[in-house]
Amino acid sequence: MKHVARTWALVAVFACGGRQPAPSGGVAPPAAAPPPASKPVAGGGGGGATAPKPAPHQDLVRYGPSVMRYVVHRELHVEQAYGGKQQTQDLAALIYVRVIISGPADTGGYPVSFTVDSVVPDSGMPRVVTDNMGRVRALSFRGRLRPDGDFRGNVQMDTSIAQSIAQFVANFHDFFPRIPAAGVRAGEQWTDTVAGSQRAGESEVTRRAIVQSQAPAWDVRNSTRSLRIETVTRYTVSGAGQNSGQPFEMSGGGAATSQGFIAEDGRFLGGESRDSTGMMISLPVQGLAIPVSQRLHSTVSALLVP
Repeated sequence: MKHVARTWALVAVFACGGRQPAPSGGVAPPAAAPPPASKPVAGGGGGGATAPKPAPHQDLVRYGPSVMRYVVHRELHVEQAYGGKQQTQDLAALIYVRVIISGPADTGGYPVSFTVDSVVPDSGMPRVVTDNMGRVRALSFRGRLRPDGDFRGNVQMDTSIAQSIAQFVANFHDFFPRIPAAGVRAGEQWTDTVAGSQRAGESEVTRRAIVQSQAPAWDVRNSTRSLRIETVTRYTVSGAGQNSGQPFEMSGGGAATSQGFIAEDGRFLGGESRDSTGMMISLPVQGLAIPVSQRLHSTVSALLVP
């Protein structure tokens, strides 16, 4: 179990003007008569002030600059058959992260940084996992946020620490919902083909996915008018490497559903996803083939920025 635990962990995440009433106590005072339109007063300024119009709603949504804090809750359930026995494990943690998207954008997108302030394991977590999470302090990822929501960047800290918690932090490539590069309107549908790899130690896993998305309607998230993005993803995974000095190979696939919310001013306000994966891990030296299944439930909640 020990020499394959890190393998399935690697795949786990290699994954938001009303009308004013009249004054009380009597009849509302009459409105002042406007000046004659045909005889304006010389020098101007004779009419009453006009109330400013509320800003019009945005129909086309694009990502834009923002400073946000999020709390990400991830719950991972793993089952595997090993040594003739069915083994299960549950891992869960809260990840507190600050995201800064700076403007203006360049040809590579907006400069963006992810800073993991802390990772708090749920009760009942294995000691070795808890110890690794406690070592995370200001784990930073920097790169570019492309118009379609894809984050391209790398870790700016001790990579051994990042790899030790890869099953929860990942690399933020899929943190933002995917949208068309030109922006998205309510009622639109689109399909993306996405491929990427993730390394952890001497192991590498590649994921290829077909993502079907739609923006069915406007909604309210955190008291803010937001466009709801819903996705259905089907993917395959494959990988190889060494774990605790033992070579391995793996292959499999899975499916995921998610919904996220993007405010009309371009801020991501959080969302939720569910991911289910089935795979086979082969250990050629031992002559073993281990079936593994796992389920990952993630929620992202936007917090107020002080």
